[in-house]
Amino acid sequence: MIVYRDQRCSAEPRRLLALLRSTVERSSGTGPSHDLAVEVLLETGSLECAVTDSVFPGADGIDPIAQRLRQASLAAGHVLWHTWHAKPHESRTWWGRLSGILNEIECGPLPATAETRVPEGFEYYAVYPETYLESAIRCHAALGLETVVCLGLRSIGTSLSAVVAAALEELGASVESFTLRPRGHPFSRSPSFQPELVSQLLTRREARFLLIDEGPGISGSSLAGTAALLRSWGVADDRILFLPSWRTDGSQLQSAIARERWPRHRQFVTSFEEVWLETGRLQGAFPGELRDLSAGAWRRDIYEHTQQYPAVQPQHERKKFLLRDRSTEGLKLLSFAGLGSRSSQKVRRAERLADAGFTPRPITAARGFVLRPFVAGRPVGRGMGNGQLVEVTAAYLAHLAREHRAEPTVCDSSLREMVAVNVAEGLRDSQLDHLVSHLPSGVWAERSVALDGRMLAHEWIRTSTGYLKVDAMDHHDDHFFPGCQDIAWDLAAATIELGLGREGGEYLVDRYRLLSGDGTIAHRIHPYAIAYLAFRLGYSSLAATVLGDTPDGYRFAADAKWYAGLLRSELNG
Repeated sequence: MIVYRDQRCSAEPRRLLALLRSTVERSSGTGPSHDLAVEVLLETGSLECAVTDSVFPGADGIDPIAQRLRQASLAAGHVLWHTWHAKPHESRTWWGRLSGILNEIECGPLPATAETRVPEGFEYYAVYPETYLESAIRCHAALGLETVVCLGLRSIGTSLSAVVAAALEELGASVESFTLRPRGHPFSRSPSFQPELVSQLLTRREARFLLIDEGPGISGSSLAGTAALLRSWGVADDRILFLPSWRTDGSQLQSAIARERWPRHRQFVTSFEEVWLETGRLQGAFPGELRDLSAGAWRRDIYEHTQQYPAVQPQHERKKFLLRDRSTEGLKLLSFAGLGSRSSQKVRRAERLADAGFTPRPITAARGFVLRPFVAGRPVGRGMGNGQLVEVTAAYLAHLAREHRAEPTVCDSSLREMVAVNVAEGLRDSQLDHLVSHLPSGVWAERSVALDGRMLAHEWIRTSTGYLKVDAMDHHDDHFFPGCQDIAWDLAAATIELGLGREGGEYLVDRYRLLSGDGTIAHRIHPYAIAYLAFRLGYSSLAATVLGDTPDGYRFAADAKWYAGLLRSELNG
């Protein structure tokens, strides 16, 4: 099944470098705040990752520009260490060193273009570099590290490994740091090295090797494959350490080598809760009493019975909290919006949607979170669409089509591949496979917008003043299909999830067309209904498999059956 979309895009490294230098220079006199230090760490790591991938397309090696970019990321890691520990003099010193390194890089050769990748943990899953600072401290305290080789797994491991290496240097260790790109099938990834880098690493077999990445993901093979390669070089298992974002014994990982490898290696993991909640740091930015609503816990506050719960894949839910601030009246919702500069774009979108009357307005943003009013209301159930909600939905989607135009981030061929694979694997009907191959061409992304992307019924609530759309800020920008795409995707989704049927769906489309001026929308709905159902079938099936014998596993299994039936009817329709 295919549910994730490719989030790589072409960029000019020299332009990225110029933007980064400008950001650093603006604070050259005063030094950085901690939030700015985080932003620059992420941007430096993104630049290093893109250029290093370009320099080493098939196997990682040693190159002067890659080494200089590694030094820049390490300097950004030192800045983060000092802003985190409230040492302004030291942070300004390292800020100046970072500026000097960036100026040297600007004078040297850079590839004309390179591919940038979205670091998913920083964007969606509340992976904070500060937790890796703490993991490095714990690792040093436990093992008394003297000589260390830090290996960061690109993409996100670029910045995370710079943080770990900088922290260990601050603690007195002798550190060498490299990044590498695991390659191959997702369930059997392993790095490839050029001979000169192999020779350099072989001379350090007696050092401690710290493998640093966000994971593990479903397979866990990237860290495991790297560890297996080091072991084949003669590095003892007890000298290979994992610094992931969460702890596992490996038994639930999908990769055979991961299940065999993960129990062999000591892990150092620090949670978000330990760093941000137990210390009171998050409450320092958002004073009040916080209650965790993450991983589907929000359902307890919304529904009377568990039988009413919509299915939730906990690993894909953003962190969110209910905030009770005694100094002001009312509850507020605190939700993770991402680290770095991209989060400000999401906040601006939320403000525009609020100004148009469709969502609650953001109050403030800090530390990667956005604060909004908590609006009491009753969620809509699947199949419970009514005339008033249809009118609001038509106005909402017309607003997106008019005011949030965007280039498509998924091409026709990727959409077709997703549909073909999910139909074949989800329905197992060769006749339907044939129908997919004859989907009309030339209709995809005629009116591409930054979609809502989550037109599930429970994403609407009925309040005392009408209907509001929740969670509308950034699903067009997550790592699932459809990305920015034709508005027909959201219209088809709303028709399906609200249970409008043929007549209700035609009415929704007619109202949308009148409000938006989109005269050809009716011709685009059918293929997008197929695409939407194929995606939801794939997502629900994979979630059911991962969650297994759990209430949400059963909910997703039921959803998959429901989407399969609708998809079969749509293809035959």
